[in-house]
Amino acid sequence: MTENNNEEKNRALDKPRQYSLTSPQQLYHPPESVEEEVHLRDYINVIIRRKWILITFLVAVVTTVTIGTFMMSPQYKSIITIKIEKENPNILAFKDVMGLERAEEDYYQTQYKVIKSRNLAKRVIRSLRLYSHPEFIQDRNEKETGDVVPALARQDNPLTDKNISSGLIDSFLKKVDVSPLQKSRLVNVSFISYDPELSANVANAIGESFIQLNIESKFEATYQARTWLDKQLDIMKAKVEQAEERLNEYAAKNEIIFLKEDDRGKGSDTENIITRRLSELSTNLTAAISDRIGKEALYREISSGDPHSSSVVMNNPLIMGLKKTYAELQSEYYKQLKIYKPDYPNLVKLQEQINQIEKKMDLETKKIVSSVKKDYQVAVKRENQLKLLVDAQKQEALSLNQRTIQYQILKREADTNKELYNGLLQRLKETGVSASLTASNIQILDKAEVPKTPCKPRKTLNIMLSVIVGLFGGVGLAFFTEYLDNTIKTPEDIEKRVYMPQLGLVPYYDKDRDNFVEHAAHSDSGSPIAEAYRSIRTFLLLSTGGKPPRMIMVTSPSREEGKTTTAINTAVSLTKSDVKVVLVDADMRRSKLHDIFSFDNVTGLSTFLSGNMEFKDGIIKTSYIKNLDVITSGPIPPNPAELLSSYRFQDLLHALYSLYNFIIIDTPPVIGISDPLIVSPGVDGVIMVVRSGKTAREAAHEARRLLHGVNARILGVVLNAIDRSSMRYSYYYNYYKHYYTDENK
Repeated sequence: MTENNNEEKNRALDKPRQYSLTSPQQLYHPPESVEEEVHLRDYINVIIRRKWILITFLVAVVTTVTIGTFMMSPQYKSIITIKIEKENPNILAFKDVMGLERAEEDYYQTQYKVIKSRNLAKRVIRSLRLYSHPEFIQDRNEKETGDVVPALARQDNPLTDKNISSGLIDSFLKKVDVSPLQKSRLVNVSFISYDPELSANVANAIGESFIQLNIESKFEATYQARTWLDKQLDIMKAKVEQAEERLNEYAAKNEIIFLKEDDRGKGSDTENIITRRLSELSTNLTAAISDRIGKEALYREISSGDPHSSSVVMNNPLIMGLKKTYAELQSEYYKQLKIYKPDYPNLVKLQEQINQIEKKMDLETKKIVSSVKKDYQVAVKRENQLKLLVDAQKQEALSLNQRTIQYQILKREADTNKELYNGLLQRLKETGVSASLTASNIQILDKAEVPKTPCKPRKTLNIMLSVIVGLFGGVGLAFFTEYLDNTIKTPEDIEKRVYMPQLGLVPYYDKDRDNFVEHAAHSDSGSPIAEAYRSIRTFLLLSTGGKPPRMIMVTSPSREEGKTTTAINTAVSLTKSDVKVVLVDADMRRSKLHDIFSFDNVTGLSTFLSGNMEFKDGIIKTSYIKNLDVITSGPIPPNPAELLSSYRFQDLLHALYSLYNFIIIDTPPVIGISDPLIVSPGVDGVIMVVRSGKTAREAAHEARRLLHGVNARILGVVLNAIDRSSMRYSYYYNYYKHYYTDENK
């Protein structure tokens, strides 16, 4: 039987090749890039895959915050509400002592700064003897270095500022908070302490000290203003007396007499006689000029044309009456003329009346013209006389003005000194009244009460915030890790990012079961892995419209991605269809088939290709799996690429093609090794194996590019060691769940 098999194998070497290489047009071309809408399930998928990052970060944040919160000492906050008016109560209806106007916003900001001033803090510390309180002693010991006044000394001298150090004031101010209430004149002042009673006492002391400081500032300003006003009044009084004396002496010497205004008292200014006379003459001259211009216009109108047509004549009542009578007689005359002849007595009489009216109108017109002319001449004469008087009065006024210049200077000086003196005297009286007032524009609206619950730490809030921060931070860290992870994890990554067809999915398996996994399709046919490889077999058999590919090369982009396991289990699955399959170990650099099938590797592919043995010398080894033969790699040669590119390798494939239904060739990884690029053009198809979560997309892209560069036909990609969480929201999940898991075994 063995001799017959050897003869059959020898005859196979002499048969012509019946397999054909794939043309470049049959290569898989990547689809055009189509931007797809990101679905919510994509984000959920990322979170599920990276759930341990999220959980770890969440637990770390919540644990840290919880421990820190419960280790913190409780702090209590007491709040006092203060009302701050902009000005003092308007008791006497006069303004503040110095009369300084300040913007409202600046004023309130200043008051808030006063509340947190070091001066006010020192007052409160001194009044409550806080320098001897344990809370402040501890804070000061922690922050200050150098000489520290002993506690007993501080208690013995509570009123000396030597006990109140700068560090103590800083520690006090850090516990004070000023919060103005919007759209009001109220401000909340709070104090935080580990002692609730101390918190209330200090808050109330701040309000009382703030009011006291405000009153003291008023008194101090009043005293200083009063002292200054006393000195200025004495000086100003002497200046007023001297100025009035100089003014009176100058007026008497230069005979300057001023008349006060009438008793109606429209003002306080005075004027002299010459000026008043000039004003009156100027007024009369203006009226005369206006009158002359009007009469001159009438005169020119009458003189330039027919007097009868002038407006003065036509508007004269007597002329208007005569014209009316004249029109009536004319009308009556022409009316009778239609009936009688002109010599008719009535017509003759009417004509005489008309003639008399015309003469009378001419006479009256001449009188009017003569009257207008006389009026015009009188107006001109009056105007000229007034001009002479005004010119004479102007000269006299100019002479007086030269003498009153110095008078006005002296008068302004006297008036100014008098106003200053009166103003200072009024201020002095107001400061005297203000000194007796104790009212303040600051009031305590609500006193601070002893708090019953601590304000810090807010345990529930802190824990809730830590949960929120932990969740969002964990999600962000998960997405950041996902962003940095460029490996292939799902079938969608293969088709949409690597641009290669998906051939099959192999579930994740534990490394402790490696020996089982490498031939799981035979030893445990009911396992999910065996079912996965049976699905791959189905895809291979149905991958082409005609006959399925018989000579298949299995490779991967890089090492340890499961190509050998895929080659073995694919070959085993094909044998289940009662066909003969040969498994060729063309990975002559890191061979594994001989170990898996427990064959010696003394002879194999390398010895045949190097010419040290012949096809009939037992290069093919029969495995314990029915219909599956194996060609091991043989000893590691120094030049695997040269051997695979030799004619003997082609002859070997030719012989195997005649003897077996399927030839599965296990080759090294594509990247960095030329062996698979030499073998791939001579096979019917290439299966690329990538490992989920390990193979980078760039590596898969590079492997595809190299294979396409030699016109290799990629049948598809097997996604190996895929995790169930990676498939959770993939549209392959139901397929994976029912056929690749143990749920339906």
